[in-house]
Amino acid sequence: MSSFECTRRKLSKCLSIYIADTGRCGLGIFAARPFRAGEVVMVDEDGDYYRNVVSYQELRRRGYDLDITLQVGPDAFKLPNGSLDDFTNHSCDPNTGIRLTDRGTIVVALRDIAAHEELTYDYSTYLNNPYESLRCLCGAANCRGVVGNFSTLPAELRHRYQALGIVGDFVEGPVLIVDVAD
Repeated sequence: MSSFECTRRKLSKCLSIYIADTGRCGLGIFAARPFRAGEVVMVDEDGDYYRNVVSYQELRRRGYDLDITLQVGPDAFKLPNGSLDDFTNHSCDPNTGIRLTDRGTIVVALRDIAAHEELTYDYSTYLNNPYESLRCLCGAANCRGVVGNFSTLPAELRHRYQALGIVGDFVEGPVLIVDVAD
């Protein structure tokens, strides 16, 4: 299958979203129609989702930071590859959450979402790395000012995210230990 055909197939699954300028942090994903809390917003389970996954050491060797990757395992980071999650921005008050599956990802609405509202998720739900944190400028009323490990979130928020099923299994285990000198 050609690269164009593969991209067209993936995008056709996401007819209810679009990419646009956020006006504050570059491109983002937006809802083309309203979504109800609990509704599936996007699905990418084609089986190729984990194709560009590297270790933290390889990530740093290639010059990537956590702000443009997604941690998908204890020492597994998905590199940017033009997929939709490359354009989904962080918010400390997210309206979606990510559920990783063996074949890819399912994005669900955490609350009702209006048409043309930017879709965001809390990056901390997929961070288990003590060596990096991101400065947060999401602008939410409850902005934490920093995006860090899941373990750094307030206990009540961790429990809420866990109950919603939007936390990577690996973030609840031991913290990733990597020799930063490598």
